[in-house]
Amino acid sequence: MLVTIRMSRLQLRASVRAAAILLVVTGLSVAAAATAASWHYSLPEPGVSEPEVRLYAGAEMVGVIYPSRKAQTWMSLEKIPREVIDAVLTAEDRRFWTHPGIDPVAVARAFHVNLKQNEVRQGGSTITQQVARTVFLDTRRTWTRKLSESAIALMLEARYSKKRILETYLNTVYLGQAGDVPVHGLPAAAQHFLGKDLGAVEVQEAAWLAGAIRAPNRLLSGSRPEAKQRRDEILVAMRDNHLLPAEAARRALARPLPRPAPEAGLIAPYFVDFVAAEFGRRAALPVSGETKVQTSLDPALQRAAETALRQGIARIEKARPQLAGRVQAAALAIDPSSGEIRVMVGGRRYRDSPFNRATRAARQPGSIFKPFVYLAAFEAERRGTGLTPASLLADEPLSVRAGRDNWEPRNMDGQFHGPVTVRRALEQSLNIPAVRVTMDVGARWVAEVAHAVGIEHPLTPVPSLALGTSEVTLLEISSAFATLANGGIRMIPTGLAAGDPAGPPLGPLPASYRAVSAESAFMITHLLRGVMRRGTGAGSSAWGLQDVTAGKTGTTDGLRDAWFVGYTPDLVVGVWVGVDDGTSLGLTGSQAALPIWGPIMQAAVRRAAPADFTPPPGVVLAQVDRVTGRRVSFWCGSDDVVQEAFREGSVVSEGCDATVREGLPRVLGWFENLFR
Repeated sequence: MLVTIRMSRLQLRASVRAAAILLVVTGLSVAAAATAASWHYSLPEPGVSEPEVRLYAGAEMVGVIYPSRKAQTWMSLEKIPREVIDAVLTAEDRRFWTHPGIDPVAVARAFHVNLKQNEVRQGGSTITQQVARTVFLDTRRTWTRKLSESAIALMLEARYSKKRILETYLNTVYLGQAGDVPVHGLPAAAQHFLGKDLGAVEVQEAAWLAGAIRAPNRLLSGSRPEAKQRRDEILVAMRDNHLLPAEAARRALARPLPRPAPEAGLIAPYFVDFVAAEFGRRAALPVSGETKVQTSLDPALQRAAETALRQGIARIEKARPQLAGRVQAAALAIDPSSGEIRVMVGGRRYRDSPFNRATRAARQPGSIFKPFVYLAAFEAERRGTGLTPASLLADEPLSVRAGRDNWEPRNMDGQFHGPVTVRRALEQSLNIPAVRVTMDVGARWVAEVAHAVGIEHPLTPVPSLALGTSEVTLLEISSAFATLANGGIRMIPTGLAAGDPAGPPLGPLPASYRAVSAESAFMITHLLRGVMRRGTGAGSSAWGLQDVTAGKTGTTDGLRDAWFVGYTPDLVVGVWVGVDDGTSLGLTGSQAALPIWGPIMQAAVRRAAPADFTPPPGVVLAQVDRVTGRRVSFWCGSDDVVQEAFREGSVVSEGCDATVREGLPRVLGWFENLFR
């Protein structure tokens, strides 16, 4: 039941006195009892900062991680600017220097409001009470907690000086979040929200931070009109109380609100979270103070990726307005020779959703999984199965028994293409040939090879595995392609730079190992170069990448997920696009993911020309007919020739009788043309 109270000024003064007496007497009683039992309410030791690990990419700071799960940097009261102190006292406790720990006037005002609302709505807490709550109590709004808070405040005032209490407050007050890490204290907030030391904060910035103490997550990261109104109220009060000259107040009031450093002061917030977890596994956590660590991030490429992702999402949502605000995307770039991560973007905006879709979102990869089907077949070829890139596969109706039903896979274009080479099947991302190969070599073998090259999620060994029906993450699929780019050697992804002499000792990563043969890895890469020139990745020509990269698109059933992973020998870039709840994106991998991938890879290639794809020992190149898979020679010609990679000893023979049926007429024709 709501209680409505109307008070005259005389009644209000009486209630102020009554509330003050009640709180002082109750507080002193509780304080005396607590003192008799145990003098255990001690303030934190001044000057002790929480441990802080600063992450760098070369000379550029990437971000900060907090092993204690709290962002807090201690600064002595003498070093905190006077304007900051005045702004905080104006905002939170104007009678701080004169009250005994509780402020009867503020208490009565809050008592009046709470009584009218029949619940605790307003606190009237002094700075000392806020210290008591922050350091010793929880944040529940109850009468019991308020009494405990008041009692502890009186005890603190009896034991500590005002300066010590104020210093504790300025260094411990809650001021919002750095991702999922709470920010405590003005020094940490200045670094986090303004990107500067507290000693360099200007008066209008100090008023902005001080004004946000009552609701930091809303006033520092949310409502700017409300935050500006609150800041201006504090500046005016400072002027009226002669804490700020009139001209300085006028200039401060005219200044706009500061723009918080992008993404909570971090260049690559998803990457910072990833490195924080890795650092926790591989390094001894510091007890306190600052530690500097070098990461593998490429800041320039990271910025290019963030721009490409932002523009790609905007383009998709413009074309599909029903998905406005819902489309998500993720991007990764990995150095295949070391496993070092150069780029990581885990979503459209970290502040809206810190969930990292690059590392944690398990989605069906669709046809981007097909290269690993053929990789498994090429590895099996070493045991005599005989499949080569030029082998013919049947793209014809297929019925597979699945429990009590039959499953009949279909190609995306709804057509059957008859006999097709492995190259054509992969370049055009045909489904039926991939399913046939999976059934021939065994789905368990396909899963085993996929796990070896980098897929960590469970893979269900059924024929539909060929079409990417088992879920994976972008990090896993990109790592698997990195194994191909690295000649079949699997490197474990890492966000920490190797050989940092100034950093803390790091535990070793799991050792690299040969996952598949160099020959098989190159044969798949050679096929995937055709995807970029003639297949589903041909759109890469818009960025001039069709001749220097290998890659594959991926599109899942119902057009829910769009993927693209493409690589040079030096860099693998992977992109996923979709909607978190699985709503259909309505676009293929080449339509949604490739346009994000292109600018990222282009930025990398423009900075440094990529190395050439070079066949390893044991691989020979031969000219074949792209349609029939037959070897092409002087005697056996073709209008559609492609250079194919074969394992030594498995090159296909010529497909015609060179000396009789075709060779002689061709020679005679050549001579006839010569003498015309």
